[in-house]
Amino acid sequence: MKNVIGAEIEKTTGELIQLISSTRNEELNEIPFEGSWSVAQVGDHLLKSYGLVEALSEGQVKKTERLPGVEIEKVKNIFLDFDAKYKSAETLLPTNEPIEKEKLLSGLQKRMSQIKEVIQTKDLTETCVGLPFKGIGELTRMEWLYVILYHTQRHIHQMKNILKSLQKIVNKES
Repeated sequence: MKNVIGAEIEKTTGELIQLISSTRNEELNEIPFEGSWSVAQVGDHLLKSYGLVEALSEGQVKKTERLPGVEIEKVKNIFLDFDAKYKSAETLLPTNEPIEKEKLLSGLQKRMSQIKEVIQTKDLTETCVGLPFKGIGELTRMEWLYVILYHTQRHIHQMKNILKSLQKIVNKES
């Protein structure tokens, strides 16, 4: 269980880091169309969302009285439905200021190492108390790790679409 989620998060976050790293500086903070975020803003949103790792590491937990991974499929269906649009929680909204690539990457890598530590050192079957997921309820650490995984995958998809839109703009101008 720990090896599977650990490997999936490692692969997905590696793709995230690679995508941000390979984005040209002049495109990083560019918003392709009204209502969109830039690649950097999506990264900033993910960085803020990874603050969840603190609750997974230090938050109150209890013994789980159900199968500890039963909500994973629901979480997957929410985040990987790319046609569905969601509003971000206010606390996770990205800044409107330009974002430095190195600072963003450094922050993401720090959070990713904290996530890896939770996977390696915590009981993933325990339920996190006082941290309900909207529409589902309290989740286990393992289920929250899948929230991180699928949320990241959703936003990688979004970043790729932003970059495609920016490329179309460049192609029209040339």
